[in-house]
Amino acid sequence: MDFFRKIFILQLAGLVLTYNFTDCDFEKIKQKYQKTIYNDLKEYMNGAKSTQFNSTVSCNNKSDCLAEIERLTFSAPRGCAPLAREAFALRTRATFALQCPGYSRTQTNNTQAAKKTKEREITTKKCLEQVSQLLGLWGRFCRTLWKRSKRSLLQSYLSA
Repeated sequence: MDFFRKIFILQLAGLVLTYNFTDCDFEKIKQKYQKTIYNDLKEYMNGAKSTQFNSTVSCNNKSDCLAEIERLTFSAPRGCAPLAREAFALRTRATFALQCPGYSRTQTNNTQAAKKTKEREITTKKCLEQVSQLLGLWGRFCRTLWKRSKRSLLQSYLSA
């Protein structure tokens, strides 16, 4: 009995552990998003408009945005195939690994992504909604960086 309780606690702890994105190179992540990840997300949406879905996920700062992006990218909602094998997810993971010291793909708790499927599951409305949320979070992340760079330019101009 004690053994199973320890296993349960370890599994529960694995669901809670997340990477702290404060030490990432945010500008390089933004550039990678704008060059490739954005196009992959749009291609996944395949003509569906992100305005069709309610935006319910938000973030407060750039680190929080990246944590939410990671969570949504690598956790599959009910009724949706795991997104972790999609091009945008693979590029997101690679970008985080390259631009965030200490980030590793093993930190992403995604047991469903490890399961191999022979046929690609049909994209459902749930999947499109999740990808729509990702587009919104990425946009918020980029705007947060834009506001910060605009503010620092203004401060350097005023202090000169």
